Amino acid sequence: MQDALDWQGAIFHWEQNGKRDWSSKISWAASLFDRMQQEHPILNGVGSPKLREEFYHQLSFHPDAVPLIQIRALPTKNNEPEEQAVAWCLERKDGGRSFGTTMGHSLDIFRVDGLRTLVLNGITWSAGLDIPEEGLQVAFAEREEVNHRVADGPEVKPIRVTMLSGNNAHRWHNWAETTGALLRVFGDDDRIQTRVTTCPDDLVSDLQDSDVLVLNWCNWHDPVGLSDQAKHAIEEFTKRGGGVFVHHFANGACHASLPQTDGKSDWPWYRTLVQRVWEHRDIAPGRSHHDKFGTFEVRPQGRHPLAAGLKPFDVTDELYWRQHGDVPIEEPLLVARSNITGADEPLAWAYEVNKSRVVQSLLGHSAATYEPAASQAFVRRVIAWCAKRPIHGSLVDGTTA
Repeated sequence: MQDALDWQGAIFHWEQNGKRDWSSKISWAASLFDRMQQEHPILNGVGSPKLREEFYHQLSFHPDAVPLIQIRALPTKNNEPEEQAVAWCLERKDGGRSFGTTMGHSLDIFRVDGLRTLVLNGITWSAGLDIPEEGLQVAFAEREEVNHRVADGPEVKPIRVTMLSGNNAHRWHNWAETTGALLRVFGDDDRIQTRVTTCPDDLVSDLQDSDVLVLNWCNWHDPVGLSDQAKHAIEEFTKRGGGVFVHHFANGACHASLPQTDGKSDWPWYRTLVQRVWEHRDIAPGRSHHDKFGTFEVRPQGRHPLAAGLKPFDVTDELYWRQHGDVPIEEPLLVARSNITGADEPLAWAYEVNKSRVVQSLLGHSAATYEPAASQAFVRRVIAWCAKRPIHGSLVDGTTA
């Protein structure tokens, strides 16, 4: 045991005299990195994040070990609050160095930037190398990438997205702006590769190698509607299992109530793909509408992986209500209270069409929708889920409770 103490600087006791003698606690530490020996180079660039971790504690320390990070969130044997070290270092008399931490219980915990920097700095310092003032900053490696690199797992393939965007006759929906906002959000997931088209006929070829179709579009004032080839391409895409994200006003497309179309652009199957439709004319039980454009609170619901753990967030948008459809929304993912109806209106939900995973979201009137971090996280989850790929992000990504 003394050899281990001299080598590591601290010992976590598993058992003594045949009895358990270890202690750990899963706990939030909101100000975890506030108690740091700021002058030590291992702490360069670490910052002050909060994280939820399984902290091992009540260790035995070498008398020369230097505590780097200490917290008071952990119980002690005498139940008196005291700071306990969860990261430390040791410089031995022979010049050797050691760094240790009881953090790092899972891969996901390393999403916390400060923890990645701390560990990399500790390794670098132990090797006798200099650490820059800003610390060592590297991107988080997702589980598929780790498996590929160290466990001979499959290569991480891109999520290929085709986005249909725009309609010149309906420019109060700024398609270019919202398309740009979505592209910026998608860019935070390295897997997502997106092509954008404004011509529905391009889908005949573009969907051949796509994983997800994003509809950020409406054929407003279009008396012709989609070509038979485009309709066939979309329906066949769902039969092959391609995912579909119906974004905001795309739920008003291909409908008999579209103005200046005389119903000629109607496509009945589109109501199978889009469960809740914006009705443009006064037909029973009433015309679709929305609250005045403004800020309201969106509340994630349920345990579906698209919403699980997301915090409520304020968004500046249109709050749609009285969307028409016969299929019940079994599990809304997002809801918000309308100032006009006084009810919690469903704003996003998930379902299947043929072999396709489909998500319909009524949010997205402008780029302002995607300013909140939770809103960004939600649409990245949508793309991954629709593509039947792992959802990136976790309870430590800053967007979750």
